Amino acid sequence: MAADIVFIVNPASANGRMRRWWKTYERTFRRELGPTFAVRPTDHPGHAIGMTRAALADGATTIVSVGGDGTLNEVVNGYLRHREDARNLDACLAVFSVGTGADFVKTLAMPQTPAALSRIIQDREPRKIDAGLCEFLDGGIRRMRYFVNVAEFGSGGAVVDRVNRSTKILGGRLSFVIAILRTLPRYQNTRVAYQADGDPSKEVVVNDFVVANGRYFGAGLMPAPAADLVDGLFDVVIFGDIDFKTARRNLPALRRGEHLSLKEVSTFRCRELAIQSSEEMIDLDGEFVGRHPLRFAVLPKALSILAA
Repeated sequence: MAADIVFIVNPASANGRMRRWWKTYERTFRRELGPTFAVRPTDHPGHAIGMTRAALADGATTIVSVGGDGTLNEVVNGYLRHREDARNLDACLAVFSVGTGADFVKTLAMPQTPAALSRIIQDREPRKIDAGLCEFLDGGIRRMRYFVNVAEFGSGGAVVDRVNRSTKILGGRLSFVIAILRTLPRYQNTRVAYQADGDPSKEVVVNDFVVANGRYFGAGLMPAPAADLVDGLFDVVIFGDIDFKTARRNLPALRRGEHLSLKEVSTFRCRELAIQSSEEMIDLDGEFVGRHPLRFAVLPKALSILAA
């Protein structure tokens, strides 16, 4: 008999510490939820997408993402790709966030202990939240991927790529700060053309282009302080022709969400964006996914999620 609750566990999360921690967490979950849930550990990038789809196809009604924002992104992609087949539409997601960035749960509060999350799972009162879709070119092939928190391209994508290729032993916040200070001095700002909700196209020189569903990225930086997960809109934040000294000086303001008054920063809301740019690195929910962004679209209330 297939399990009703399936935990998708990334042992590599929290710089590999989840391998040690999960046994303790699992004992609490089994005491609170009973012994019948299933545990599916991931062992390579993209693994959680397929495991989530398989669990839902087998009839699971609750998928729990255990790891960081990257693990959640894969679970979300498995969930939404499964729903494209119009099956098991009542299934929900839950999040036990233990990762380098843990940014999504800063916008949507999640229980931080196994016992508290177990109560949320048992109460089963899902909330509908928005998701995002990104279309991009990968080796000349048009691809698509979903996201739930923040998408960005430009220097932010380069920063995320550096973080994910480096040790995270210093923790999320310091890992991202170091990556920013090493990446931005060499980053060349680029010209981008964008069209929002069918309005006339605009051209800007950008350092970073943020398409936000949630409020936070980079282990606690707050690019979109007013973003709302249920309003059916993206908060777009464009960091314009900013040099490294300006970016470094205003990093504390970005952490506090007080950067929107800078003359180099602009923001607006929209449902869809068409993009024309050079070979810009794309980051979705803290994961580098490719280059050449083409289109972003909001998917209103696409996710059923169990939250506090």
